[in-house]
Amino acid sequence: MVVDDQDFSYDLLKSGEVAVAITAQPGPLQGCDSLALGTLRYSATASPAHVARWFPHSVTPQALTVTPALRFNEKERLQTQRAARQGHAAPLPSHRIASSHGFIDACRAGLGWGMNPDLLTKPHLASGAPVRLTPAMPLHRQFARLTAPALARVTRAL
Repeated sequence: MVVDDQDFSYDLLKSGEVAVAITAQPGPLQGCDSLALGTLRYSATASPAHVARWFPHSVTPQALTVTPALRFNEKERLQTQRAARQGHAAPLPSHRIASSHGFIDACRAGLGWGMNPDLLTKPHLASGAPVRLTPAMPLHRQFARLTAPALARVTRAL
């Protein structure tokens, strides 16, 4: 099992390093099939204290230049894409946190803002963490046809 960003897991399948990949790429790779899995909705979230300190009036390109963002790893682009929709084009100051639950905890603790899956933030929203909705990310399971028979039960379950 290899953990990688959904925008790069396609490359692992292409290189033969993995036989199956959860990816944002919809089209199947040559010799592979693709199964749509649905969408994973992300929201930009931050603690109330972080918003008060870094975004007192609103999320602006100027504020994004100095406020820390949280990123899962160096490949992740969700925060950069979200900032670009706000008019920010420069690199974001950021902290790397390679743990989904640690990412949420760091966001709630005020270490930065981040794009978090709604499934993981939903239990925390009642506590007052602000959320800015963003477009959903469609995900696909791509798998090598040669390994399809061995993975048939997993495919049916998905």
